[in-house]
Amino acid sequence: MEFLVDLISSIIPYIKTAILAIIPLGFIIFIHELGHFYAAKRCGIKVNTFSLGFGPKLIGFQRDETEYKISLLPFGGYVQMEGENPSEQTGAAGEFASASLGSRAFVVAAGPAINLLFGVLIYWFVFASGLNADSARLVGGLTGLPLGEKGPIQIGLVAEDGAGAVGGLMPGDTIVSVNGDSVNHWAMFQTRIFTSADKVLELVIERNGKRKTLLVKPDAEPSVRGDIGILSVSSRMETIVGHVREDSVAAQAGIQVGDQIESINGERLYSVPYFSYGVWHPSANWIDEEYQALYERINANQEAVVLGIRRGDETLTLEIPVHWRMIASVQEASIVQNAGIQDGDVLVSLNGAAVDNTTFYSQLKTMANEPIEIDLMRDGNLKKVVLAAETQNSEAPTEGALFGLAWQTSLSGIEFIAKTAPLPDYNFFTGFGKGVEATWLTFTTVGRTLQQLVGGEVSPKHLAGPIGIANATSRMFDRVGLSSALFFIAFISINLCIVNLLPIPIADGGHLLFFAVEKIRGRPMPRKAQEIVQQVSIVLLIALFLYITWFDGMSLIHDLRN
Repeated sequence: MEFLVDLISSIIPYIKTAILAIIPLGFIIFIHELGHFYAAKRCGIKVNTFSLGFGPKLIGFQRDETEYKISLLPFGGYVQMEGENPSEQTGAAGEFASASLGSRAFVVAAGPAINLLFGVLIYWFVFASGLNADSARLVGGLTGLPLGEKGPIQIGLVAEDGAGAVGGLMPGDTIVSVNGDSVNHWAMFQTRIFTSADKVLELVIERNGKRKTLLVKPDAEPSVRGDIGILSVSSRMETIVGHVREDSVAAQAGIQVGDQIESINGERLYSVPYFSYGVWHPSANWIDEEYQALYERINANQEAVVLGIRRGDETLTLEIPVHWRMIASVQEASIVQNAGIQDGDVLVSLNGAAVDNTTFYSQLKTMANEPIEIDLMRDGNLKKVVLAAETQNSEAPTEGALFGLAWQTSLSGIEFIAKTAPLPDYNFFTGFGKGVEATWLTFTTVGRTLQQLVGGEVSPKHLAGPIGIANATSRMFDRVGLSSALFFIAFISINLCIVNLLPIPIADGGHLLFFAVEKIRGRPMPRKAQEIVQQVSIVLLIALFLYITWFDGMSLIHDLRN
């Protein structure tokens, strides 16, 4: 019985994931097919079947000449009209082929038009209802709108032996264009790098007021979708003081919340200093190593750290002694929380020895099978917590942190955070204008991607099919909230409009192409030619579908395992 309960508990999250993905995607497909259905009925064309999904019928009913049904495979749908297939045409009234050219074009275009309209309306709603930081980042990443970002796209940290440094990139460089395409959002730049493993890119950058052209070749890193491009650079972030502890030396020196930290010990900052738990984790990457090096440089002179500060129009230089404090961040239901450690506790000693930020994680790990004594300060009082060996071996979740204990490291009482611009605020009318602008940028972004696919700059391995889109949609609901998920669904709806308008014979755009040829020739294409073109297109599209679905499935399995 216990096994059955555990099995059901483990399955429930995946059922939730499937539902969160299938319902919105099913709705997008539903309104697309509803557009075809409505237009066909308006034009007097007989509709035999209206199906949500493909494959065997699950449920359905008959009304007049139309069968309405839900089929087994939820990723898709179709409206089957009388005489739509060239091999079934008889010339009778009510057939799709018997309708006027204008009526047929109206029926075909109605599906993509509904998807476009839906996308615009949801974009409008998201902008008018208010953006948060997550939705602003998503909008910027998908469309290139620099919402809540400050100025140009600049390079922050650069790994000394990374592909970016080899290509000549330096901290503070402004990215102007990649292969001739202008760049106005960091996510756009990341995408170009991600899809360009081992491919030489022409970067136009601005440095000290002058433009330069650099040739960079991203390193190739294996992934489930094949090699991805890695440049080993980060985005530049300006640093401000987010909090100053009242009794700290920083407060005594006059450092204030909101001060912009421009340099430490004369070294200009291009990223927010970060010295906490993740920097010292065994999985630390090259960015963490940069922070480790900065930590060591600060520690080289414990008597004073020199901060270059901008406060409004004023420039200050302040010296303060170096004091480190490790402040506990405790995960829910974890081992350390059960032992009595709380968020905000200051870690003082480990088994009687003063804590060391650089070695604390490794020391904890080596003591995993013995009692551990941790001294900490809480509200000015010294407390002792003991982690017994049997407690440490419990199966409480830790989410990557040893025993569920992470920590934030404060430099002389200062908490550093990234400077962010205020998010724009839109009303009912300006939200609509922004929604239209985002729609246009979606078209240009997708068009650029298609151009890169045709030109071989982007591999179809990086495309997402139904499984990949469903997985991404579910993660949107789980991680970034409703407004971001709605925007992503609208983005997919507009993508569906664009893809369906491509001049592919089996797609809506292919039918419109046939109609254009018919208009020019004065008569339809020969039935045999239409059948051959459609059959070849179906085979090619099925092959592409299976190819993309394979990589979607591999990515999904990888995500579930990790």
